Amino acid sequence: MINLTELLLDPDFIDNVPFKIIQYQATDVILAENETSQEVFFILNGVVQVSLLINDDQGRLLHNLARLAKNDIFGELSMFDGEPRSAEVIACIQCEIAKVDGKAMLNFMEKFPDRGYFILREMYMNLITRMRKSNIRTKEVLDLFLQKRS
Repeated sequence: MINLTELLLDPDFIDNVPFKIIQYQATDVILAENETSQEVFFILNGVVQVSLLINDDQGRLLHNLARLAKNDIFGELSMFDGEPRSAEVIACIQCEIAKVDGKAMLNFMEKFPDRGYFILREMYMNLITRMRKSNIRTKEVLDLFLQKRS
């Protein structure tokens, strides 16, 4: 397995995939929920919070889904399907993040299938980890709901 941030040093990647390294301050919104874009983000330094905005009777609540840190990635879902962003991402502390052109990255993966395989595998492993954590949270919420009903 490779660390996806290592791609930023790969000469073929640099030649084929535009990216910018951006500094974010604590509380900066990096991605807004429902935003339409296909960039994928590599955390080079710092910590971000991934959250959902939930409307309830008393207004809007922020539901925290995950904290991500150095060498983590986010934004890959919209890179693949082009759908609006499903969550909001906010910098918890000062962060250095590579904002990578998602369409160009998909083209890179097709042009260089040997590296594309490892990129897909790393993204897939990240998604599996997040899915397992989500399953645990869903079970805990359902357990609490069922306990309150009885």
